[in-house]
Amino acid sequence: MNPVLAIVAALPIVVVGVLMTVFSWPAKKAMPVGWVSAAVIAAVGWNMPVRWLAAATLGGLINALDILIIVFGALLILQLLRRSGAVASIARSMTAVSRDRRVQVIIVAWLMVSFFEGAAGFGTPAAIGAPLLVGLGFPPLIAVVATLIGDSTAVTFGAVGLPIWGGFEPVRDMVNLNGMAGFTEFLRSIGALSGILHLAVGVFIPLAMVSIMTRIAEGSFRRGLEIWPLALFAGAVFTVPQMLIAVFVSFELPALLGSLVALPVFVFAVSRGFLAPKRQWDFPSREQWPDQWEGEIKAGTGKETAEREMSTRRAWLPYIIIGAILLITRLEFLGLAPLLQSVRVSWENMLGTGISQGIEPLYNPGIVPFLLVAAIVPLLHGLRMHTVFQVVKGTFRMVAPAAVALAFTLGMVFIMMNSGEAADQDSMLIVMATAAAGLAGNVWHLVAPLVGALGSFISGSNTVSNIMFGAFQLSTAREVGLSPVSILALQAVGGAAGNMLSIHNVVAVLTTVGLLGREGPVIRMNLPVALLYALAAGALAWLITPLVANLL
Repeated sequence: MNPVLAIVAALPIVVVGVLMTVFSWPAKKAMPVGWVSAAVIAAVGWNMPVRWLAAATLGGLINALDILIIVFGALLILQLLRRSGAVASIARSMTAVSRDRRVQVIIVAWLMVSFFEGAAGFGTPAAIGAPLLVGLGFPPLIAVVATLIGDSTAVTFGAVGLPIWGGFEPVRDMVNLNGMAGFTEFLRSIGALSGILHLAVGVFIPLAMVSIMTRIAEGSFRRGLEIWPLALFAGAVFTVPQMLIAVFVSFELPALLGSLVALPVFVFAVSRGFLAPKRQWDFPSREQWPDQWEGEIKAGTGKETAEREMSTRRAWLPYIIIGAILLITRLEFLGLAPLLQSVRVSWENMLGTGISQGIEPLYNPGIVPFLLVAAIVPLLHGLRMHTVFQVVKGTFRMVAPAAVALAFTLGMVFIMMNSGEAADQDSMLIVMATAAAGLAGNVWHLVAPLVGALGSFISGSNTVSNIMFGAFQLSTAREVGLSPVSILALQAVGGAAGNMLSIHNVVAVLTTVGLLGREGPVIRMNLPVALLYALAAGALAWLITPLVANLL
């Protein structure tokens, strides 16, 4: 394989990476440049006709719309609950359990952040969790580091499985199902293996989080490590149900239902003294805090804005309904999933090419259950219609940058995937995969999660990372002779690890606590955890893939 050709094929992704990491461009500006780069290279270097370029771009737009429906629905629910006071009520009920800062950080930055990741995703969990911790009296810098580390294990299944459901949709036509019933079963196998890997590695995240917190606070890991039984219990109480749901139900539900199980179990156990610390731990007095710990917003002043007080049960009710609807519609023995999937709006052979794309509106979680439940939240929580209209308008404004970024990202990827069809030659992605297989084929289990982490670091999203690199990882797996399910699961798990370092998320969270400009120290502190997470998952997959071959 000509290495120069492989470098040329990779240029659109390199261009996007440079613009976002070196020049700090947002995705909504960098991704259109990436799309233009892919179109020019495909047209000149791969002889891709304009008709095929247009069809590939349209396919990306349709796929982006499918994803954006989920993003809009998830964010709409979250914003309605913030305005109604439900989020503040949930936070109060969780943090009243213990005065020990190590317990509080586990509840908020691990369990609550994982819940909001499963319910909404797209950077909102850490942006909610960090201000909550600051409001409890945590130094803003420590709050940022902790919530970014905690917002990791659930990310593969974030926003009701969107990183898998939408992230790998572009590879639908590339997959050899090998006897599987359909593409959904293929995705469920990816989710199942991802859940197993997250169980093995993610169970240590709460321990890493509290240890790094005490290291920053007093220069030693010791006070964090001394609660290792409680930290590992917190890790297991989430990762075990997440894994079981991923293996036995589906990839949309693990983070959402796993955290709905974990939160009450952990809070009840700690409130009864189970593994609770014998000595409470707190930060040094405010007078001893270094200047870099705080910025414009001081600890103890950040509060959730709420229009009214609300009971905990009423606050949780919308998410309980969402979880129940998802469970009912995804359980195979009930037979509802095929019925919902049977309604498909598609455009076959667009513009006379072999490119086809469609949407299954009733199976899209953004419609059922998110928009369905959003319609009844004002009645459940007594919101005025004026407030609801404000929230809807605000949600559209929030989604707009993601819409631009996703549309051009998917357009770029679809061009790279289909660049060889018209001229009957290897596509840009196949050329890249062949070169990668030649360079690192024997150790690709270790490289695959790092590629996923790189995608999240650049783009700020595990979903976008899977979109950008999913087809590349699948093609490389075939070139090397590895299981596509195993490699795509590592892509998804690596993307979750990279979420701790995501430039987009780091900037967003620092902004919420008044520390913008401290990106470097935060990334340096979280980098070892993210790398260990990705490499440990790769090494484990290398070992266990033969043992779980029935899943693959």
